[in-house]
Amino acid sequence: MRVLVLGSGGREHAMAWKLLESAKVKTLTMCPENTAALEQMRTQYKQKEVAAWNDSVKGAEALRALAKKAKSQKIDLVVVGPDNVLADGAVDIFSQEGVAIFGPTQAAAKLESSKIFSKQVMKAAKVPTADSYEVHSVAEAEQLIKDLNWVKKHWVLKADGLALGKGVEICESREQAIAALRRLQKYSHSFVIEERLRGREISWLAFCDGESCSLLAPARDYKTLTSDPLSPNTGGMGAVCPVPLENSKLSERIRDMVFMPILREMKKRGTPYKGILYAGLMIQDEDVWVLEFNSRFGDPEAQVLLPLIQDDLLEWCLACVEGRLGAAKPRMVPMFDEYAVYVVAAAPGYPGDVQNGGIISGVDTWLKTHSGFFAGVRKDGTQWVTSGGRVLGALGFGNSIAEARGKAYERLKQVSFPGMQYREDVGAEWL
Repeated sequence: MRVLVLGSGGREHAMAWKLLESAKVKTLTMCPENTAALEQMRTQYKQKEVAAWNDSVKGAEALRALAKKAKSQKIDLVVVGPDNVLADGAVDIFSQEGVAIFGPTQAAAKLESSKIFSKQVMKAAKVPTADSYEVHSVAEAEQLIKDLNWVKKHWVLKADGLALGKGVEICESREQAIAALRRLQKYSHSFVIEERLRGREISWLAFCDGESCSLLAPARDYKTLTSDPLSPNTGGMGAVCPVPLENSKLSERIRDMVFMPILREMKKRGTPYKGILYAGLMIQDEDVWVLEFNSRFGDPEAQVLLPLIQDDLLEWCLACVEGRLGAAKPRMVPMFDEYAVYVVAAAPGYPGDVQNGGIISGVDTWLKTHSGFFAGVRKDGTQWVTSGGRVLGALGFGNSIAEARGKAYERLKQVSFPGMQYREDVGAEWL
């Protein structure tokens, strides 16, 4: 089979790498190009063709041109990484050209691209979530912030649209919320303002085919730049999988309480959900609430989840696309019995004004061994340089989280670049 992966970050490197494990994949193409990822995969999978296209994936017009190209190049399956590509209607566009594609339609992807829509679906499906208000202008948001009770409760501001993981602000005072509103209005003028919940945050993902779902192992990502919970939100600075759970039956409960009601509600609305559904959860004792839904693999959750999947990723994607998940696959995705820890190295200035072009040392070591995944890395002559906010991430495995994180940090020390930022506490709470 010929497979096309849309997107060029660390998540897409992980997706492409895992898809290449499949005996059925003959050719894998990444679009746009991720030079370091391609070089690493060509080193590891010498018997396969690993290619790149540099076509744009931004906007419906670019996606229409890309869909025609995919059809002419006899691509058998397209797998989408980024949220904005799904929100722009990639699945609808490629399907119209008769090209099989893994992911939700534009209408179904609104579970991520609109926080307001997502809340409405949760309420209709009776899925537990925080009490919230929706507002449709900055002035309306400002008035609500002034009227809210800040003595007994704290509140979270969420921009309605896509914001590269940076559209959420946790606020502990009116003044802080007004300042957050000023920052968030560059993403949207509509907002969800919801009560802040307490507990442990967990990322739980599932393969979905519109009717049924199969859950992956629970993961945890580290959203803020540093260990300070009030430091800037990022796309994610690291991840751990699986998250140790006190309740062994929680996965079945989450499936029945969160995922299946959402699938039934989306089908009822005429927009069945196929692809990966990511539930951001808050868990405290026996209580579970949904914080958000994403319509694709998380970044960096994909980088710890995908390597732990025992099965062929291609087969799981096809089962979702062809609507045979419930008949062909178990309710829980079989995972290797070990832990994975992933630590992101970010460029100076991230998540604000990123400074790129710093020379990265140690990349050649990583190309020879599977030490992690590449995101914002490009080649400048003979040197590797930074070319994005999140540059790369180190991956470690072990029989315990302590062992896995030790290996991840060991591998991270093999690479360096000026101003490199990373968190030192990924997985530390389980030591």
